[in-house]
Amino acid sequence: MSNNQTEAINKELHPQAGSSIKRYTQDFATSLMLQAKIIAYRSKADVVLSSHVDEALDKIYKERKQSSARELLIVLGGAFFGAFIQGFISELSSGNTILIAVYVILGFIGMFMVFLGLRK
Repeated sequence: MSNNQTEAINKELHPQAGSSIKRYTQDFATSLMLQAKIIAYRSKADVVLSSHVDEALDKIYKERKQSSARELLIVLGGAFFGAFIQGFISELSSGNTILIAVYVILGFIGMFMVFLGLRK
């Protein structure tokens, strides 16, 4: 191991940091165990197998990735919808029908992205 890694390993934890790590570890273990039990129940297994635990871990990681994608959809959709509102109002007063149509389409796309990000 390099010297930097050894120094990092030898760092002492503040008591509050240690208790936070224990709490987060327990929360994650509880979530993993519950998810594995649900998977075992759905597959009508008598006991929770290691394959159920592996599948539960994959599902937890997949949900984390999906939540990031959902947040991105919501942010981009909100930006599109905000552009629609501002552009639609300004173009409505000028009477440019082509730009009005473009902003309306942008508004529909933005709302679709927001609803897509909000669905479970």
